[in-house]
Amino acid sequence: MRRRLWIAIGVLLACGAVYAVEVMENAFKPQQELTTLLPEGALLSIEAHDFDSLLHDWNSSQEKRAWLASDNHEGYSNSRLFWRLSQAQNEFTAAAGLPTDESLLERVAGKESCLGVYDIGNLEFVYLSHLDQAQIEATPLWQMRDKFEQRTETGSTFYVHTDAASSRTAAFAARDGWLILGTREDLVAGVLDRLAGASSHSLAGEEWYVEAVKQAGERGDLRMALNLDKIVATPYFRSYWVQQNITDMKQYVSAVSDLYRTSRSYREKRVLLRRAGVSTVSRGDVQSISALAPEGAVFYAAQAAPTPESVVEALRNNLLEARPERAQKSFTTAPAEATPQEVGRATQLDVRIDQAPVAVKQVDNDQLLRALLLADAPDALLEVHSARATEQSVFVSLQSAIVLAASRDWDEAAVRDALSAALPSGLTTARLGANWKKRSSTDGEYLALDGTVPLYLAVQGRQLLLANDAELIEKILARRQKSASIAGKDGVTYTAIFHHTQKEQSNFRRLMSQLDRAGHASGGDLQANDTGQKPEFFSGNVASFSRVFSNVESEQMVEKDQGEIVTQTVTYQWGR
Repeated sequence: MRRRLWIAIGVLLACGAVYAVEVMENAFKPQQELTTLLPEGALLSIEAHDFDSLLHDWNSSQEKRAWLASDNHEGYSNSRLFWRLSQAQNEFTAAAGLPTDESLLERVAGKESCLGVYDIGNLEFVYLSHLDQAQIEATPLWQMRDKFEQRTETGSTFYVHTDAASSRTAAFAARDGWLILGTREDLVAGVLDRLAGASSHSLAGEEWYVEAVKQAGERGDLRMALNLDKIVATPYFRSYWVQQNITDMKQYVSAVSDLYRTSRSYREKRVLLRRAGVSTVSRGDVQSISALAPEGAVFYAAQAAPTPESVVEALRNNLLEARPERAQKSFTTAPAEATPQEVGRATQLDVRIDQAPVAVKQVDNDQLLRALLLADAPDALLEVHSARATEQSVFVSLQSAIVLAASRDWDEAAVRDALSAALPSGLTTARLGANWKKRSSTDGEYLALDGTVPLYLAVQGRQLLLANDAELIEKILARRQKSASIAGKDGVTYTAIFHHTQKEQSNFRRLMSQLDRAGHASGGDLQANDTGQKPEFFSGNVASFSRVFSNVESEQMVEKDQGEIVTQTVTYQWGR
């Protein structure tokens, strides 16, 4: 009896050892690249380690509930993009014979999952997800498979149905624990071929994808790879790309974006590959100049090697232009010339026809400033913005500052002359009163413009400090010692941070209301605007997006431009 017991124990130990070895082998075995199962030709792919968990976290989040009830979602629901997507969803519903909604998505979301998009305009895609066989058989599609036409590919049966009215196709299959869904018959068949080993060509073998993934490194919780060479050329990209920086995006051939999640932060790592032949300039490091930004700044951005024109634009938009965007009517401005279609209309009754239109001489106020920057192009540019509000006031004031770092010392006299010349022509008569007065603080001296435009200037060797607020420029002067101790050796060519604390959220929303009121000449009720748009864009749409993500305390971006490769890291810090 004892002998049999020891034999049984020995057998169990041997089986356990074999199982342990198998588990270790599987643990150290490299994970299968999901894109090896996708047919070649995809414009973009999205991979997830655990799609079911990602979807569950989003569906159970307070951010989703807040967004669905927000003005931002209402504005999106009235957009052309939403209408196009809803139309496509209805067509897919007709092709599949069941609602293609959130409930279906939850039923087909497994662990390892991958999506390949092959046509953006027609929304042609194939999706595969790892599910247990019981889960696959419980999906509504599988239970309705008898209503689909059957096809066979490499010994596997898959199911297809095409809606005659829209010509949309719904196709699906199941093999080896994978559920496959697609909008084209050949895409579903292509995945089955690769699962059976009948085809070795896949998205994972395409040159653009191989190089992009090689530079990206370890895959995150969610990965998106984009063939920018083809995507940027599509009309849909030009129409719906939010940033509208189409020209800038043309320099890149591909990109990979990985999302890494923790309980307190989301980190997005992007890798963009430039196309061959695109010329790049030598870049510097902005860590030293970015350290000048005061801790209380709501936003700052530091850029290496800015172009002179971009510096002029930043100065003009943030410091030198004190007039509102909506210019008031002036009797010194010549009336617009009447077109043939307007002749005889009541709107033309006050237009003089016995005098020639006034010829307005165009003056380039930025000529001296532009010449100064061209003579010695800045190495780095820092923009700083802060907001200030009191409980008694409904207004929020913005304080802005710009710091320029050069390779040699700035000429203070030349800077003063260039700034004075760049001031709006209507500020003074013949530039009278545009003088500079010296001020002192505990951290250094600076100059203040004696005029109606608040402007402060400090030249500290190779650094030029400009601001529209005395307190802000003094805070920057106080940071110079800390900035000097930071040596930029990491090759950071751009960095920016936006603070979204509770205090700044309140200032942000009040400022959005001010912007909407400024857009109404009468200053009347915001709910009755000239265009009839509801909700209001700033105080409704944009402000509600801030409320949705009220738990996000900050967003920071760090970019390293290495010539052929650009890496960007965006970190969202959660407050809970």
